[in-house]
Amino acid sequence: MGATGLCLSSLLRVATLILSLWLVPTLALADPKEKAEEEESPDEKFANSFLGKVYQSEIEIDGWTDLGGGLVIPPVYVRHYQREDGTYLVLTSREVAKATRTEPASYVVADALIVPKPKGGTEFSIACVQGKDETLRFMGEAKGSATKEWWTDVRRAWEIALDTGEIASVKPKGIRCTNVSWGQ
Repeated sequence: MGATGLCLSSLLRVATLILSLWLVPTLALADPKEKAEEEESPDEKFANSFLGKVYQSEIEIDGWTDLGGGLVIPPVYVRHYQREDGTYLVLTSREVAKATRTEPASYVVADALIVPKPKGGTEFSIACVQGKDETLRFMGEAKGSATKEWWTDVRRAWEIALDTGEIASVKPKGIRCTNVSWGQ
């Protein structure tokens, strides 16, 4: 081997050493961080325990008040509950069997969402829309005047997928939510 071969070989070893020194600490730091992000809170575990549950009529949950819900768009339904500490649980379901003369309709839970008690004067609503589409497929934390039926100051929002019932966080721009105390 000539001088060029030794230089390239040495450069390759030095580059490999630098790369390994750079990657080892990065990989060592990545594992605990990824595990921490993957770990679910007890509330998230509880909510996710409903995924795939098949039921007829309604789901009663000990320690949670059923606040109601309804049809989003066939076959997707939404229902929400509240715990004494103000935390909300939202379940979306898909109708899997229509009611017959002898059997009620059957549903399967498609997704679940835990929303901690809203802060700063906001309220949680499962009846939100975006733009001119009046389909109540959005949920949000909003606030506004008690004299207004619709609130446009939406802080956080979620969308229910009309085909699957899955819930995803979305930007609140253009979303308005019903005043939860309207008409009471």
